Amino acid sequence: MRTKHTDKLIALFIKIYGSEPTGVQPLPRSGSSRIYYRLISGNFSCIGTYNPDVRENEAFIYLSAHLDSKSIPVPKVLVVSECRQYYLQTDLGLTSLMDIINSPEYTPDLVKPLLHSTLESLIRFQVDGYNGLDKSKLYPIALFDRKSVFWDLYYFKYCFLKTSGIVFDEVILEDSLDYLADIVLNCDLEYLQFRDFQSRNVMILNKRPYFIDFQGARVGPGLYDLASFLYQAKANFSVPVRDSLLEFYLDGLSKFRTIDQKKMKDRMPYLALFRMLQTLGAYGFRGLVERKPHFIESIPQAIGNIHIELKKLSDPKLNFLSGLIDQLKQRFPQHSVDKSNGLTVQVWSFSLKNGYPPLHPEHGGGFVFDCRFLPNPGRQPDFQGYSGLDEPVKQYLAQSAEVQNFISQTFSLVKDAVNNYSIRGFKHLSVAFGCTGGQHRSVYCAVMLAKLLADIPGIEVKVKHLELDQ
Repeated sequence: MRTKHTDKLIALFIKIYGSEPTGVQPLPRSGSSRIYYRLISGNFSCIGTYNPDVRENEAFIYLSAHLDSKSIPVPKVLVVSECRQYYLQTDLGLTSLMDIINSPEYTPDLVKPLLHSTLESLIRFQVDGYNGLDKSKLYPIALFDRKSVFWDLYYFKYCFLKTSGIVFDEVILEDSLDYLADIVLNCDLEYLQFRDFQSRNVMILNKRPYFIDFQGARVGPGLYDLASFLYQAKANFSVPVRDSLLEFYLDGLSKFRTIDQKKMKDRMPYLALFRMLQTLGAYGFRGLVERKPHFIESIPQAIGNIHIELKKLSDPKLNFLSGLIDQLKQRFPQHSVDKSNGLTVQVWSFSLKNGYPPLHPEHGGGFVFDCRFLPNPGRQPDFQGYSGLDEPVKQYLAQSAEVQNFISQTFSLVKDAVNNYSIRGFKHLSVAFGCTGGQHRSVYCAVMLAKLLADIPGIEVKVKHLELDQ
């Protein structure tokens, strides 16, 4: 279907090629406001872009020409509209480095040559790209300075941490963020920083990497880009692979610059931590706020990567941040790979005041039941220090006709969904019980429902208590 945007792009295509394209295909949207189309004519194709942010377009157009003049592998801008909101660029194909990494045939040894050539091109992007750069053309900011650093750290604080349901001391957090900012700014800043350097922004054409989406480039530490690449949640590189690629990058960089490899290795975990916190901010906004499944799916892995890096650092000045990440690991557990062919039912208990359980990355949704209308053992002095897993609380709730009726009706509803989902080949169903503290009623109801569901053949039932499983 033709739209205002496709009409503008088709007009640009006619302007340089003399005829209309035979096909216009919309490309998948990402996290930005940019809209991409593939314009096809016979065996030829190019990429049409609409972006209402003219200043961002101007940055990309300038950088594309600047980098291409140094033979750095980037797309060429072919033509730009008078309003500067539309342009055509060369088509780099359908396969990204992330597609290759995530393919079933992927092994580190198989993809190693591509990873090495990608890092070699990154070094040239950062070093040759810095030489002769007109910093006034960069957007939205030219320098990786304290202001830009705190934009990223506050992205994590306000778009992820504040939306996660975790309670924290803002004063102590600010001290931790100040400390981290001081370290990441105490680096060699004279590189052209790609800014969003990750495997999905590396296209593979004729076994050669090409870079896209570098319009946010700025002057800053090169290690930031390496951290972006090595700690991308979807790439999920192992620690040995990360270490090997860090060594390869530093050895390659030393051919262009005089560097202190030991100092850069010492700085790398802090840059990685900084980048991953910024990335969590993006996942929080795009996932927890905008509810986009791709970003929600990446949250547990990203938290796990941060946890590993903090343990590796073992820096006492980051203990408070480490404690927050420990809490987030409980809030967003990593889902193990489901190798069964049947339906898995994940039953949760949680505190309504602390936030809902995480969505399953592929299936999302499910049932959420509010237990707060049921008799509350938490108000009884005899049950202080007990939870819904303890016998005194279980006996108290088992004697309540109201509770037993609720569980019976819940089971009837969920059982119908289980039978339907099993027939349709669904792999996952979530059932969550919430109460005020997540300690008694919700825990008891989750356990009782799990026991009833366990008698249904062909399904797997898992239980997790968010307030108890710390």
